[in-house]
Amino acid sequence: MTDNSEQQPGDDAEQEREQRYHPRIWIASLADYNAGLLHGEWVDAAQDPEDLHAAAQEILSTSREPGAEEYAIFDYDEFGSYRVDEYERLDDVSVIANGIAEHGDPFAVWAEIHDGDPAMMACFEDNCLGTYDSAEQWAEQLLDDEGIPGLLDKAVPEDLRPYVSIDYEAWARDAQLSGSIHLEDLPDGRVVIFDIA
Repeated sequence: MTDNSEQQPGDDAEQEREQRYHPRIWIASLADYNAGLLHGEWVDAAQDPEDLHAAAQEILSTSREPGAEEYAIFDYDEFGSYRVDEYERLDDVSVIANGIAEHGDPFAVWAEIHDGDPAMMACFEDNCLGTYDSAEQWAEQLLDDEGIPGLLDKAVPEDLRPYVSIDYEAWARDAQLSGSIHLEDLPDGRVVIFDIA
């Protein structure tokens, strides 16, 4: 069992198991596209919004079409499970890309669940309870941290103790069904758990 008790979302020990992402987007000039040309370039999306806007303006300024003023995101790469919309605001893309670059798949899942809502992106660290091998592992760690197994050992006579145990799997399932937590599978087979109570 992996001990996640001292980890926070994004800790190095946790990230070693996660894929490292370098999100990027292909920004293209719509004027060129409408004229039958593809004019654009790949841009690192995990940068400040101002830098993304500057990159888009640079692409438009080198357009073959006079008066090119509009751009779109024609492609994206390394955003995990999150899907970037063609006309998504670059400010939002920046926040999501930086979150994915820092936290990996858990942030991509969070962004996907909340459709990239900027207010919810700011809540990620407060709501992400971590990544675990299973929901059962999360439940066992949480109850162990609260000292519940020790209390059970003290309350149950020794001769009955082998017959009394905590059903961690059922407890985790009940937490999910009650709406206290939200669980999502990650590409590496682990789960990420969010507090939604």
